[in-house]
Amino acid sequence: MSSAGNVINLADYRNADTREIIDDISARAFLYMRDEAEAEQVPMHAVIAEHLLGMALVVQAVEGSNAARDLLKSVAAKLNP
Repeated sequence: MSSAGNVINLADYRNADTREIIDDISARAFLYMRDEAEAEQVPMHAVIAEHLLGMALVVQAVEGSNAARDLLKSVAAKLNP
């Protein structure tokens, strides 16, 4: 058996680990927003829409309008494969 079969691509491992961390942060943020929306009796859809807009505006302020548009295009592309 070749030892190459036992080699782990470190970049793939890091990417998977990073993806898990991002997913965990996103899940906690969603649960927080859901709980707060419920406590304040506001529609979750409105909270998500406002949050998405706010995040895009932060990206725009920090990285520029093109980066914000690219972010929103990326989200749209994932919704419409």
